[in-house]
Amino acid sequence: HKGDALASALLLAAAPRRMAIYDRRAQTGLGMLGLELSAAPGRYRRYMVHVESIRNTALVHGVEWTARDVDVALYRLGQPAKEA
Repeated sequence: HKGDALASALLLAAAPRRMAIYDRRAQTGLGMLGLELSAAPGRYRRYMVHVESIRNTALVHGVEWTARDVDVALYRLGQPAKEA
């Protein structure tokens, strides 16, 4: 995960409206949505396909999200539940 996370952070810095950060919490968030993402080569490209699909679904419902909005949502979804 670390290599993908670092590379995605650099891509986000270069194109902040088009790219998203990938990390383990985003991976967990995808899984919670029933979306699979294997560790096979090309993971970030496949991750961005999921991000774009989520963006398109939001747009159909009148919500215009950037790729960064999606990765933040996935990150938050994938966070461990806070203990009481």
